[in-house]
Amino acid sequence: MGNCIKPTDPLVDSLPKGINVDTTAIKESGLPIIFVIGGPGAGKRTLCNKVAEKYGFEDIICADVLRSEVSRRTDKAFALARLISRGQLVPSDILVELIAIRMLEQLNVKKGFIVAGFPRQKTQGQLFDKEVRPPDLVLFLNVRNSVMSDRIMARYVIATERLLINFDYIKCQIKDFHKRNKSILKYYSKLLVAIDAEHDAMTVFKNACEVIDKVLANFPAYQTSMPATSADVGPIAPQ
Repeated sequence: MGNCIKPTDPLVDSLPKGINVDTTAIKESGLPIIFVIGGPGAGKRTLCNKVAEKYGFEDIICADVLRSEVSRRTDKAFALARLISRGQLVPSDILVELIAIRMLEQLNVKKGFIVAGFPRQKTQGQLFDKEVRPPDLVLFLNVRNSVMSDRIMARYVIATERLLINFDYIKCQIKDFHKRNKSILKYYSKLLVAIDAEHDAMTVFKNACEVIDKVLANFPAYQTSMPATSADVGPIAPQ
């Protein structure tokens, strides 16, 4: 199958370096920040959409943020498009800056932020913690490899589409996720809660809300509105 990690692209050198936005307002806002991580097909987007609707959060889907940036048709967008098409990770400073910009745009509108698919590697999380601030909670949607594969397959509803699926690529995606995720789980171990995401979407949502309610109880704006709950989930030990 070969190496799943693609070689670096010279275009990376042409991309702007560093975080070029002032994130002070985010740090001082006191709004909760939640990360949702999980493998392909784990249900990150679905959960984030539901959580955002319930709590009045801004749901930031990393794939959508990057897609929006690529659509701008600038030199930067062209370079990002080539990286993404080759399966390479976008430089950490670029992604963190795009997320921060999205947060700043919604700072006076939303009650918090939930970010799906971030971080994809430890260095992204470290940079976000330094340049913005650490998250208040990291939800890990835990799903077996076989379930991830089945869910990816289910996206291709037409039989002829399924015949064109590159199964090696799917395996490669899952393998790369686990390789990068180990260090993320360890880095965020004190903020991490694992959710069994093999249940139906509403059960996963309910379990996630129980955890989120506990975290929001530490925020003054939520203390009078958050009921006491006990989550049927717990921290996961990195493997």
